[in-house]
Amino acid sequence: PLPNEPRAEVPVARGAPDVRALQAMGWRVDLNERMFKDVSVVVRADGPLEAIGMGFSHTKKLMVQTYLTIDRLLRGSVGIEQLRGPVGIVHIGTIVAEKGLMYLILLLAIISVNLAVLNFLPLPIVDGGLFLFLVYEKFKGRPPSVAFQNAATLAGLFLLVGLFLVVTYNDIMRLIS
Repeated sequence: PLPNEPRAEVPVARGAPDVRALQAMGWRVDLNERMFKDVSVVVRADGPLEAIGMGFSHTKKLMVQTYLTIDRLLRGSVGIEQLRGPVGIVHIGTIVAEKGLMYLILLLAIISVNLAVLNFLPLPIVDGGLFLFLVYEKFKGRPPSVAFQNAATLAGLFLLVGLFLVVTYNDIMRLIS
């Protein structure tokens, strides 16, 4: 909608063949970057305390978005091809760095929040897994067996290494295609 213009709705009739044709196309839409202009938003705080509060609020929002992305990955509504590994992050970082220092700092903050969330996932190889072992010890009165801890840690390690290899492969394929 344009400013000072009435909103209009346009009905679109579609039959079963149209629906099948749309479904066959999939969800991929190739948009040209030049179609979108940069949007600049200036956020100002009246003092340091308000700025700190705004920082906490934005960090919380980023954490929730990260958890939602993990949930959507597990449910299948977001594909693993959407993830970026070290190669993809460096590639995105070079693009963002060209826009300026503040954009780069924001990207680094987003990466930091994502790593914090991933570190607290209940995988035995990260801090979230250690937390689970401590909760188990609290309720059972004894820690899990060393053999179980070792097996769980190896399983977590294999999971993370597998994920690392898949996203790195996807990053490289994305760069060369």
